[in-house]
Amino acid sequence: MRKIFIAILCSFVSMAAFAQPKGYQPLKNVPAFQQALSQANASKQTIASDFVQVKNLSLLADKIKSKGKFYFKKDDKVRIEYLSPYYYLLVMNSGQIMVKDEQKTSKINTRNSKTMQSVNHIMIDCMRGTVFQNKDFRVSAYENTGGYLLSLVPANDAMKKMFKQIDVYMDRKSFDVERLTMTETGGDFTDMDFTNTQHNTALNDALFKIK
Repeated sequence: MRKIFIAILCSFVSMAAFAQPKGYQPLKNVPAFQQALSQANASKQTIASDFVQVKNLSLLADKIKSKGKFYFKKDDKVRIEYLSPYYYLLVMNSGQIMVKDEQKTSKINTRNSKTMQSVNHIMIDCMRGTVFQNKDFRVSAYENTGGYLLSLVPANDAMKKMFKQIDVYMDRKSFDVERLTMTETGGDFTDMDFTNTQHNTALNDALFKIK
């Protein structure tokens, strides 16, 4: 379950979770930001980008680095495709999740799991710009001259067991997600950096087929 969540967010309780991040100031006008975020995402019918994921494990000196492609299509279609060093695919579509690696394919119905419902909601909310309405997390908003930072702290027991905090870094002009930092309860954390982001390119529904 933890691996699936990390693959999605794709990379989201302690006192440190509420500390002001270095280089950022608390967002002064949160309602105005929410409105701007919603408007910016309303025009994005599809999103496609490259990503690099780096997982930092306390028990390993070397970091685990992966690369792949990310796709989103309104309203609830997500495809995260890891291409190196190993192939790994995750597709979300209409409450269904498919996970595929080099050996097998697994399917999950999120309606049967509150945890997977939370996984589904947070990913879609980040793309739609409705993250402040997600009741599974408490959201604190910050800003600097280059962008915004949303710090999400789990509000339900299932998420608290898995993650301490999820940080969503967004570009100030486009409101695109540039980085996700997912910190687990044990202290390990994963960074996902998104680059070459394109909006409203034609994405075939076959990319999001659960099969």
